[in-house]
Amino acid sequence: ACVHCNISLGELEPRTFSFNNPHGACPTCTGLGYKLEVDPDLVIPDADLSLAEGAVLPWARAGSSSPWMASLLASLARTYKFSTVTPVRKLSKRHVDVILYGAKGKTIRMTHRTQRGRDYEWDTRFEGVISNLERRYRDTDSDHVRSEIERYMASRPCQACGGQRLKPEALAVTVGGLNITEVTGKSINQAQEW
Repeated sequence: ACVHCNISLGELEPRTFSFNNPHGACPTCTGLGYKLEVDPDLVIPDADLSLAEGAVLPWARAGSSSPWMASLLASLARTYKFSTVTPVRKLSKRHVDVILYGAKGKTIRMTHRTQRGRDYEWDTRFEGVISNLERRYRDTDSDHVRSEIERYMASRPCQACGGQRLKPEALAVTVGGLNITEVTGKSINQAQEW
């Protein structure tokens, strides 16, 4: 136990050093060493398209040409003073960030016209395309929805374990200055030298 950082570790045992066991696996990536994250370049693969032309691919595939998505993006554009017919490449970084990551708690005035021609208005929050995909991926029980959202995700090394798959406590145990993943990452000749 360390009195300075308040970390304590039970008696060392083999499962402490196994990423296949919950006792040793990194809690963030569950021992995989990577996490799937929504990639902005997969969400908007063609920045020469405008929002009105379907630049936001997940929403275009899901029928973003629907009046609802068009109304949502038009309301966002009106609030932040940009155009939905301008190619994404020509929008400012601030505008693209609002589209991808949301309005950070700021409300927008949503205006929507139904197919019957009736107009509705209300204040709402815009969570952003990436935040929406991440939330839906995390909350869904549907394998189909997960596989659809995974089209827009890329594997990134886990930030918590640096891709080493183990808990920080297990990685802190060293022999000769190296932890278990550093030793197992060596070639046979390097390991024999070590």
